[in-house]
Amino acid sequence: MRAKLHFYLTDKNNKYARMIDGFIYLIILITVFDHGLQTMVSMEKYHVILDDWELVPIVLFSIEYILRVYAAPNRLKYIFSFWGILDSIALIPYYFGLPADLREIRVLRFISIFKYDPAIMNIRKAFNDIKKELIIFSILTVFLLYVAAVGIYHFENPAQPENFADIFHSMWWAVATLTTVGYGDIYPITVGGKIFSSIIVFISLGVVAVPAGLIASAFSGIFKNKE
Repeated sequence: MRAKLHFYLTDKNNKYARMIDGFIYLIILITVFDHGLQTMVSMEKYHVILDDWELVPIVLFSIEYILRVYAAPNRLKYIFSFWGILDSIALIPYYFGLPADLREIRVLRFISIFKYDPAIMNIRKAFNDIKKELIIFSILTVFLLYVAAVGIYHFENPAQPENFADIFHSMWWAVATLTTVGYGDIYPITVGGKIFSSIIVFISLGVVAVPAGLIASAFSGIFKNKE
């Protein structure tokens, strides 16, 4: 019974499994659209209907999750898999009365449609090829973020204690600057802060360019191997 149910739920070559997935994807899309409608002021008079509808996807998602756990050859492995965690996160707020509505997170289930697509396989291979480099670079970037936050704090805190109250408040400026976003909501006004910021801005170019170069190189290698 379990093996048969698992086959109907997971075998993408089986028409019933594809129909079940298609139905779930449709419900996910309707749920996302429903949540969007609830944020519209003009739809306030329909909130009762929209609120009642919310129970439908919760029941369907719960049944699907229970069936997938029951049918899984290794139940614990499924529960703690990416898809299992995704499904449980989407349901937990409703059953525990939490204010957050995370049902839309199930939209990530659409990734599974492209799981075995050649293009997705190329992306996975590219990131696997440069995984170590990206990890090392990410660690260095976090370290650089902290150094930038410490530096701007020492320069700007005496002049702008409300914007650079401590190192962790200064981290927001460091993130916005190193990612080259530069919102402009907080900025240095001291001479030392401006000089330090200029140095960080030049360094930030590498924060964006290095991972982009690594990814481009990885894709280039994959396409060359195919020729």
